[in-house]
Amino acid sequence: MISFWRIFWLEFTGFVRSKSLALLVAASVLWMFGLPFVMKGDGTADGARELYIHYSLGGVFTLLVIALLASATGSLAREREAKRLQLTLVRPVRYTLIILGKILAHVAAGALVLAIACTALAFKTDLARPCNHVLSPILPSPREEAKVMYESYMKDPETPEQVKRTKKEIVLRLLANRAVDRYETIQTNATATWKFRGLEGLEGLGGLAVRMRFTNQYEMRQDVCGTFSLGDLRGVVSNITQAVLTIPLTFQTSQTFQTSQTSLSFVNAGTSAVMFRPRKDINLLLPADAFGWNLIRAFVVLVAILSCVVSLGVFLSAGLGRPVAMFVAFVTLIVSEMSPSVVEQYPSELEAGLADRIGLFIARTAAEVTRPVSSLSPLEALAKDECVESAKIAKSCLADVVVLPCLLSLLAAFVLPRKQDD
Repeated sequence: MISFWRIFWLEFTGFVRSKSLALLVAASVLWMFGLPFVMKGDGTADGARELYIHYSLGGVFTLLVIALLASATGSLAREREAKRLQLTLVRPVRYTLIILGKILAHVAAGALVLAIACTALAFKTDLARPCNHVLSPILPSPREEAKVMYESYMKDPETPEQVKRTKKEIVLRLLANRAVDRYETIQTNATATWKFRGLEGLEGLGGLAVRMRFTNQYEMRQDVCGTFSLGDLRGVVSNITQAVLTIPLTFQTSQTFQTSQTSLSFVNAGTSAVMFRPRKDINLLLPADAFGWNLIRAFVVLVAILSCVVSLGVFLSAGLGRPVAMFVAFVTLIVSEMSPSVVEQYPSELEAGLADRIGLFIARTAAEVTRPVSSLSPLEALAKDECVESAKIAKSCLADVVVLPCLLSLLAAFVLPRKQDD
């Protein structure tokens, strides 16, 4: 264990002596305090605040990903090429300890810069501002809904013959994509109901609210009038301008909220039908704690993601030369970031040729493999005052700080001695 900490300290001090850490700190501070002078919001204080939080911390995080990935891809490769790694191995040190020490040193440097950026953000924002837990309706998964729709869809005489001749797996995937954006139409004087999970233990809790997006089939804003109900809680909405509303729920009769009440209902009192996408447009907001605590939780998740990125870079440097390792690392990063957009925006998989189908398969595979990491980014939640949940933190730390670094260090320890022999 002493050897592990020595390797960590040598790598970290090397990062400091190269002035890389000082440059990252200086760039981060300049970005955090200089961004408001060049940023243009939507004219509202809340809009400017959301934009600043998203792009200030997001810009520093992006800079850290690029810098630490470039450094990590050369950490072992440089020592192999300069024949310095043998000097490290004069004393009995396991390869896994060398690799984990280098990973920890890079993550520590990144965490230090992120901590400075978060401190700067704390000076620019209100740390006492409340944040909320965000609950979504209980619905079948898009895949389950697609399986239910499949038989009726294939029997429908209006379904194109091209679709009926297509493989079932492709049709199910298309139906699942459609289910994500499935609209529910609420006619005038009609009522829609959604069930929620996670309302236990809320007796007497105030501050509950509904967040809703509303739209019609042409994606245009429209007049919406109606009432939300959750047990004895009521919230009235009347709007003609905003596309996203937060409606407070207040007690109308008794002053206690029954935990048995898990259904939120909406009565459309307007003059026209309202269309909601239940998976995207309806949420319950439950009071959590303050922005300061949420910032700390977001910091932990961001450091965990940095650990994932650095582990990949160090692993690649164990078996590849630095230029090749850096190329592979950045191509992997770019593909993983672009893949979800490619899959989402491609017009129709049924019209794709062979080359396009191969490209879509690669993009879809990359999106699925990297989804566990990319979906954990807390920046969007932080900017919208949504609580970064403890479950997300635990999942991120387990996957990115424990499992992935250990797995990649073992693989790198298998590759490294063979590269040394070569």
